[in-house]
Amino acid sequence: MSVYINGIGNISAQHTVDKCILKNGIENISGNRYHCIEPDYSQFVDGKQIRRMSRVIKMGIASSTLAMREASLLSPQAIIVGTSLGCMEDTFSFLSKMVQYNEEMLSPTAFIHSTHNSIAAQIALLFQCQVYNSTYVHRNISFESALLDAMLLLEEGNVDNALIGGIDEITNTSFTIMNRLGHFKESKQVTPENFYHPGKGSVAGEGAAFFVLATTQSKSTYAKILSSQTFSFCDSQEIVASAKLMLAENHIDQLDLLLQGNNGDADDDAIFNEIADSIQMNERTLYFKHLCGEYGTASAFGMTIAAELLKNEITAKKFGYALAEKPNTILIYNQSKGIHHSLTLLAAC
Repeated sequence: MSVYINGIGNISAQHTVDKCILKNGIENISGNRYHCIEPDYSQFVDGKQIRRMSRVIKMGIASSTLAMREASLLSPQAIIVGTSLGCMEDTFSFLSKMVQYNEEMLSPTAFIHSTHNSIAAQIALLFQCQVYNSTYVHRNISFESALLDAMLLLEEGNVDNALIGGIDEITNTSFTIMNRLGHFKESKQVTPENFYHPGKGSVAGEGAAFFVLATTQSKSTYAKILSSQTFSFCDSQEIVASAKLMLAENHIDQLDLLLQGNNGDADDDAIFNEIADSIQMNERTLYFKHLCGEYGTASAFGMTIAAELLKNEITAKKFGYALAEKPNTILIYNQSKGIHHSLTLLAAC
């Protein structure tokens, strides 16, 4: 059974909210931290409610609303979210107040909002959905876990559509801590042009990408998801074997495009390059993290890129890719530190 992407809502470091990236091309970003280009949230939520919401929840509500609007869906039959770090802003707010007030006279609001499932819960409240609601926190395969859950629900016939998303934010505190641990590049002169120059560390990113998945096509359909798999603590040979088996099971003799999550870190990119070389896709491999930065659910942003490339012929040039022709099949491969890996196969409709 095929699963179709019928709507996308994407808030990122690019002009993806209003799809201006399709008209004007990519945003030239510099520095070792990429901030999201956020919309006017009053278009999505009442002003009184906005003041009580943290930034990541507003991003989640806005991107999920955009996906629902594009799919012409009033209410989803399932809401599934993947997040690596959850609501960081509220978490740090609660912890700092614990120290400030010596663990006395604390307001529980920040703690309540800091839980990882707050995003999915707020979306359900907004759409008044008393349906299946789940959040996955599986490091950098959190989004793929949400995707697999949705695909199983659709395949079993429990639902006809599902709203899924991958979302993470970067705060000043989390950036400082992770930067001290060597996760990010020291240079503030990083640009999309030199993003993949070998070195230690990547560029901090953030984003919210939501999708409406369904068992039937519509006028807004982008692409169909053929398969998705996750792996942990395995070697490159197992990844390559699984990729080849995935293509064979879907009767794909020649993959058109491999979209990888290379992040500019020499150690991580060595693993990505080994996979591309092993499945003989070096000349047909593109990357996406120079557009959004590195974060736990960046693969959700990657899937928006893949869906756009499969739907629209002009998209490749606008994203800075020089493709000879429009691809019909795209395999997305992402991993982090050689621990958790994911493969997602998409095809044009």
